[in-house]
Amino acid sequence: MMCSGEVGLSLVVLLLDDMRYDQLELLTMSNARLAEHAVVFDRAYVTIPMCCPERASFLSGGFLPQSTGVLTNEAPRGGATVFDDTDTLATRLQADGYATAMFGKYLNEYSALGPYVPPGWTEYVAVDESGPYDDYTATSGSSTPEAPGVGVDTQETTYVTYWQGLLSEAFVEDHPQDPLFLYVSFRAPHEPHEPAPEDRGAFAGFSYRGGAFNEADVSDKPAWVQATPPLSDDQITGLDQSNAGRLESLLSVDRVIAGLVDRLEAEGRLDQTVIVITSDNGQQWGEHRLLNKGVPYEESVHVPLLVWSGDLAPRHTDALVATNLDLAATATDLAGLPARGDGQSFRDVLCGDSESHRDVVPLQGWPAGEPAWAGLVTPQWKYVETGTDEIELYDLVNDPTEASSVASAQAAVVAELAGRLAELRGLAITETLLPDAEVGAPYSHAVAAAGGSGNYVWSRKNGALPPGLSFSEAGVLSGKPSKVGTSSLTLRVEDDSVSAYDGRPQSDERHVLVNVVARSEDSATTPEPDCGCEGGAGAGVAVVWAAVWRRRRRSA
Repeated sequence: MMCSGEVGLSLVVLLLDDMRYDQLELLTMSNARLAEHAVVFDRAYVTIPMCCPERASFLSGGFLPQSTGVLTNEAPRGGATVFDDTDTLATRLQADGYATAMFGKYLNEYSALGPYVPPGWTEYVAVDESGPYDDYTATSGSSTPEAPGVGVDTQETTYVTYWQGLLSEAFVEDHPQDPLFLYVSFRAPHEPHEPAPEDRGAFAGFSYRGGAFNEADVSDKPAWVQATPPLSDDQITGLDQSNAGRLESLLSVDRVIAGLVDRLEAEGRLDQTVIVITSDNGQQWGEHRLLNKGVPYEESVHVPLLVWSGDLAPRHTDALVATNLDLAATATDLAGLPARGDGQSFRDVLCGDSESHRDVVPLQGWPAGEPAWAGLVTPQWKYVETGTDEIELYDLVNDPTEASSVASAQAAVVAELAGRLAELRGLAITETLLPDAEVGAPYSHAVAAAGGSGNYVWSRKNGALPPGLSFSEAGVLSGKPSKVGTSSLTLRVEDDSVSAYDGRPQSDERHVLVNVVARSEDSATTPEPDCGCEGGAGAGVAVVWAAVWRRRRRSA
């Protein structure tokens, strides 16, 4: 049993995709089946609310995204091709005698690896990260702790959630003696969030207006949120319909989890198994006018976390947890392996030996089309800095919906939390629109970055510099521009740190814009942006956001 200090326990991790913290109660069958020995963490967070970085962080064994190098869902700053899978939680558990299995979504852009099975999986079935729930490619195979395997691709039509359930129950039956690490990565309720046929219409007419839904006054939020218009009636109608589908897709997950618990019991494995239900991130459902994830607000970063073991006393706890870090650390602890990574085991909280865990959870996002941001959560406060030098501070005890930032009224709290954040944040380029340059006038600007070791080396990866300007390894764009126009550049920065995970330095890449205008004494006007760059995801988005920032600067 967990609380007796026993090691070698089996671990079943049931990871949902985009499931919000307030949706755990919808898994009624699972909750009823596990209620007598479940601990529910009411303050569980992911340090990065984005699919691929969160998953890579957990699979690494609990390293922060800046250590794994997986900052977004797509290359070159993220995706499966960036993740170093040679020494992971799976390889360490398999090498220690565990039978390991991964069924479901692996990492974004996994298809770029071909029919590939990462090291560390006794059984492995990866499914498409998007597309229909009943028509998808599955890559099946196995591997060893030392080497990857070659998978076999098949086209499957069984409803994906139910297929994951069948695979999971068969895995339990096929390994009666080995301790198990079973990682079931559901696609639900991620779009296209297709419910099982029998669940279609179960939430017909559903509407959600909770929290700071379609917030009327966002003047306390960063400029990019202020530039987001209120949701229209048509958008809200579409959102209601989409959310109904999301909830309906969870009903089949509920059946699968309950069935897997029954299978573990039937095989005599349940008492030696720890079961975890959680999510990779949440999703904005119109709060603060937003419909995305990857943002620092509660609906994105706050996730469900339920842990079951046969010797736990059922309860809710307010202990702060960084799920992608601490769950991996707890798994390592349960296996009796040496601690490794940035996580902290929460076995003591589960067993009632402590009601506190962390005093802070770091938060960070490297979105492609919006300013980079970083923040942290404490038992009372959430503090966030955006790449535009704007700050937010929310009193989560008295304002859990984050309706009003109190940064201007809490200078001492801001100063304290800003200092702590400076110690924790990962390296990021923090500006996307550089100051305007004038034709024929001397120009010099050091591109802003924050986090990491502070010792930076810069390079230009893509895009043509404005004629007359050069870019140095110190990150300084300088010279005397000779032509009016807008240039989109892809800049990269590295520090001199050494990742404890894979030995690489921290790094970031970002599209930035520099606008060269006519001399102020000339009558010429600034033309429309003409990228003239080598493209890449996010370049067009950067042009759009440049217009937002420029309007804001001119109105300031």
